[in-house]
Amino acid sequence: MLTPETAPVPAEPETTSQPARRDSQRSIAGAATILSAGNLSSRVVGLFREVAKSYFFGNGRIASAFELAANPPSQFYDLLIGGMLSSALVPTFSNLLADETDQSRMVEFGKLLGALIGLATVGLTALVVALSLFSEGLAVVLAGGPQQDLALVASLLRITIPTIIFLNLGGILTAALYSQHKFIYTAFTATVYNLTMILSVVLFEHRLSVTALAIGMLAGSIVQVLIQIPGMRGIPIKLSLNWRHPGIKQILRLFLPVAFGLALAQLAALVSFIIAGHIGAEGPATMRYAAQVVQFPLGMIVVAVSAAILPALSRHGHDAALGAFKSTLAQGMRLVWVLIVPASIGLFVLAQPVVALLFQRGAFTAESTAYTAAALRAAVPGLIFAAVDQPLIYAFYARHDTFRPTLIGLVSTVSYLVLLGTLSLLAQSGLRTFTLTDLIMANSMKTGLDAFLMAIFLTRKVGGLRGYGISAVAYKVFTAAVLMGATVWLVMGVSQYYLGDSQFAANALTTVAAAAIGILVYLQTARLLRVREISLLRGLLRRQVDMEPLA
Repeated sequence: MLTPETAPVPAEPETTSQPARRDSQRSIAGAATILSAGNLSSRVVGLFREVAKSYFFGNGRIASAFELAANPPSQFYDLLIGGMLSSALVPTFSNLLADETDQSRMVEFGKLLGALIGLATVGLTALVVALSLFSEGLAVVLAGGPQQDLALVASLLRITIPTIIFLNLGGILTAALYSQHKFIYTAFTATVYNLTMILSVVLFEHRLSVTALAIGMLAGSIVQVLIQIPGMRGIPIKLSLNWRHPGIKQILRLFLPVAFGLALAQLAALVSFIIAGHIGAEGPATMRYAAQVVQFPLGMIVVAVSAAILPALSRHGHDAALGAFKSTLAQGMRLVWVLIVPASIGLFVLAQPVVALLFQRGAFTAESTAYTAAALRAAVPGLIFAAVDQPLIYAFYARHDTFRPTLIGLVSTVSYLVLLGTLSLLAQSGLRTFTLTDLIMANSMKTGLDAFLMAIFLTRKVGGLRGYGISAVAYKVFTAAVLMGATVWLVMGVSQYYLGDSQFAANALTTVAAAAIGILVYLQTARLLRVREISLLRGLLRRQVDMEPLA
């Protein structure tokens, strides 16, 4: 789910005076610290949510029924308010509040916010009523086939569908608070959401089974709204259904160009879940567990470094500073590469003990671990491709170009759907079996195609990055990471031979020992190969605190 902590913070314009810019940088740094803390806490608590879910429900039909029922609210959020958050809501709100001392602007802000809340409440309520009335038919679409429990999916949908209202209202409040720089009210909404789900499962699972998880999801979405309401103090909100408000038209004008791409992306995600449900009873839940593990290095490395270079990229986004722009982008990509390649190879090798360490307890069996580990390995190539894709997307955004990333996203999504259709036809003809790893690998290939096209289009736009050391770093990093992977595999094999792989302590010791030795091997090899980005990481952290440009 989209959250405000992932939205980039715009850089100060070049015309700002140096003292003012320094003050602004301190303000942005403080906001970034709050949002980063919220992002980290939400990922950690989200992982604990998955651990609790795996303990009580494993990865079988019950867990998959919840994933299928939880998917529509998340998708409608990502398509509607979540999709508008960065592209339309925050820019429109921020423009209205450009001069916060102007009371007339604050009044207009309150009218726009009231109109959005009113229109969203009415429209989303109508949508929820319609979906609830046809919950059984929706369950057939989402979980058709003999693999899933249709009655359970329909029952859970009746609880999760109302979540659509509160997730989207919460998103509107988040955008309003974000535009006022009230980040403390928004940074931990996802954390509270996950905590509410955990609490609901722990307290009510013994009586309600997986229904407790659905109730926790609904309660968490309501709490997300409630904790942001105190931040609305001082805003003269005037509730209305004024769809003619100029701000509504501005939001639609900004959002509609990317709406089709978002809709197609959500369709692809929906198709993935439906196919996963047809592949096996464990499919949807297993895919979610694997994705949760991958999200850690993706968020902590790829997204973090990409966001760190965005201010400098934005300052150098014009043609007159093209050299500085390319130098900054290349440095960011080298840093991402240095971190994500060893993380990906390590995760691929250690997939089984990592999954066992996180999830193998309660209803999550050794068979569940093996199935999820295979899914995790299929997701790892997508992590490496994302290390190329994400910085390039930010590079386009820094040059105020949202059209090309949207177009590329459309091409890669259509290609993904065509590939899924081909695999389904082959399975129906009996030529090959369509497995869950095929499905996840296809998604990884989609990210790879996206990254490839991004690189081609950016090369045509700015002239490529040859001569900036990316190829040399990639060669050295892969060499060091492969040696690290071989070492990790040997240490893991020895540890499992003596300790086994069925106990928590054994998996913990195997994972920690193999990872620690692997990191030492990687760092030493990288030093011998003179990968200077290793020594620059500490400097990068200092720059993030001070918000200094990378180039």
